[in-house]
Amino acid sequence: MKIQFAILLFGIFVFSAIIFTNFEIAYALAQLPTNYLVDEFEFPGGIGPIAINPNTNLVYVTNPFSDTVTVLDGSTNNLHSTIKIGTTPYGIAVNPDTNLIYVAREYDNILAVVNGSTNTIEENINITDPYDVAVNPKTNMIYVTSDRSHSLYVIDGKTNSIIENFTVQIPCGVAVNPNTNLIYVTSEATDKVHVINGSNNKLVTMIDVDKSPRGVIVNPNTNVVYVTNQGSDNISVIDGYENKVIDTIDVGKTPRRIVVNPENNRIYVSNHFSDNVSIIDSTTNSLVDSITVKTPFEMAINTKTDMVYVTYSKSDTLSIISESVKVQDSIQLNSIIMTVIILVAAGILASIIVSRRKTQRLN
Repeated sequence: MKIQFAILLFGIFVFSAIIFTNFEIAYALAQLPTNYLVDEFEFPGGIGPIAINPNTNLVYVTNPFSDTVTVLDGSTNNLHSTIKIGTTPYGIAVNPDTNLIYVAREYDNILAVVNGSTNTIEENINITDPYDVAVNPKTNMIYVTSDRSHSLYVIDGKTNSIIENFTVQIPCGVAVNPNTNLIYVTSEATDKVHVINGSNNKLVTMIDVDKSPRGVIVNPNTNVVYVTNQGSDNISVIDGYENKVIDTIDVGKTPRRIVVNPENNRIYVSNHFSDNVSIIDSTTNSLVDSITVKTPFEMAINTKTDMVYVTYSKSDTLSIISESVKVQDSIQLNSIIMTVIILVAAGILASIIVSRRKTQRLN
């Protein structure tokens, strides 16, 4: 009876230890610093901006010097296909609802419309020096900046026709909040962000930010807008409801582009002359980490995989940032704790067996 009771206690101990260990591992992982892995891939011909279709999980990268668009499988980052697009492709955006890709052929005055199912060009839209591209999938409107013609073009995705043209001095970045149908355009010449109402194509306001604003992104879940200021090495944080700057975040040298993952409120900033990417917690607007990346410039984020893609058009390198070391740490931690439990359990079981044999001998 004593032996059976001891075995019962042993089973309770092992079960409790496993449950306790799971809680301990979860707590320990929460305390671990997030580590990042940067993979690098070479693409001869130079690589430019990136766009991602979350519905198909395909990644599109423009190659300005080889006149193509490289398509990657977002799950494996392996080459999926290559699209022959024509000369000087640069800016790119995807409408995930229509599976159409819009590629700005900057020096050919063309915006190419590509069918994502067939990788064929459906139409070439004539636009003066198209540069950056953004899409509102809810309204099927496409927005294209042209720094040389000081314009923002509005294109109807149904007809592929230009329906409006706004004057913006040296516009660069453009972003859309599909929930509010507001469009944000940075003006490098005036240090302002133009806010446009997509419902009536009217200018809402112009917001003063810091020096030489370039990249812009919106978190649609929080309605907060983030702008990179190249000349002042910081980020302007704009309240999308009030259209005013509510915070400024210092980052590295010459921040070019910025992306946000609305699912975890992480922001990534490419600091071109610091050779790193800043990571910001948007819930506190605080800098939490920086990652070494060679000459980062253009960026995109795959919200399905939380992988960040970074390129520089004068380089052949595509850098992909992912949280992988943290997973390795969790495996190592789990292995260590479970090994300790097994050793302790084995010791207890051995003691029970020895005790039982002694009892049998005495009897």
